[in-house]
Amino acid sequence: MQYWLHRIAYLQDVSYPLLEKGYLSIGFSDFADEDIIEKISEKDWDYFENVFDEIWGNRPRSRYSLWRFVAEMDKGDWVIVPSWGTFSIYEIEEPCAILPSEMILDDSFYAWDGRKILFDKSKSLILEGEKKYLDIGFLRKIKLLAKDISRYDYADAALTSRMKVRNTNANISDLEDSIKKAYNSYKVNKPLNLKSLLYEISIEHWLKAILSELNETKFEALVKSYFSKAGATEVYIPNKNEPDKSGDVDVVATFEPIKTIINVQVKYHRDQTSDWAIQQIKDFAETKEGMGDGYCRQYWVISSSDSFTNEGIKLAVKNNVLLIDGRQFVQMLMDVGIQSINEL
Repeated sequence: MQYWLHRIAYLQDVSYPLLEKGYLSIGFSDFADEDIIEKISEKDWDYFENVFDEIWGNRPRSRYSLWRFVAEMDKGDWVIVPSWGTFSIYEIEEPCAILPSEMILDDSFYAWDGRKILFDKSKSLILEGEKKYLDIGFLRKIKLLAKDISRYDYADAALTSRMKVRNTNANISDLEDSIKKAYNSYKVNKPLNLKSLLYEISIEHWLKAILSELNETKFEALVKSYFSKAGATEVYIPNKNEPDKSGDVDVVATFEPIKTIINVQVKYHRDQTSDWAIQQIKDFAETKEGMGDGYCRQYWVISSSDSFTNEGIKLAVKNNVLLIDGRQFVQMLMDVGIQSINEL
């Protein structure tokens, strides 16, 4: 038995509904063929490499994710699927990967936004609308063991760190003890450690102080201070009155050593934050497409509110926007320390 991490980072509005039906998905639909499944399942590496040469004309690093998904995952293995501040645990039910089918994509299958998703039998591809195909090529039949486990309540430091890996999947069998500890603690509703307990005790008090003592401007300054403390090489708050401005961003943090720029929409809210915040950062992101300056750009919404509306979450998933609510942001502040925020 092995343990795997599998990240759903692509076509989430379709992949998550598939997960709810009991199917873990991955892309590579160009290779979705029963003969290819059979040969890869037999661990024929030379054949696998030749298939990429023949179909794509190159061998991208991402091919290792497909190899693990088809050749190495097996019946009885556990798969950890990270999500928004949580993770779920599944068990693989069949020894081999399968292809999408009419049985899986029946008349009741819809994407998160209500789009009807069908199966084109003639091409063995998932179909969205007329002649528009989605890159979901292989599936694994799974059963749910535990859903939406809180990371900060039940994942120890090793498991938390590994869930930050950006690869589509990874073998994390070396963390068997951490995974079982998280699973067993979750089942009896007992958080793992002192750190989790201190977070739970402190977060509400911190958040209450933020909401009672700050205002919108000071909350933006607090977010700016967080990024400075977290190691950003440059952080600034853009001018609010830029002409011809499309969308909105409140804090921009540059991490020069890793060529990454994080653009943040900041909301000083109570209760819930609506999809308008996500729409603003989405519109801003569209102005930065194709800049070709070598930087990776991320788009976040940090809110002091308790949560985000369902519409906001769905829009964020669709547009790869990271949502951070008040409790999560307080935990981030606690992690970097508060020495630098005494001026607020």
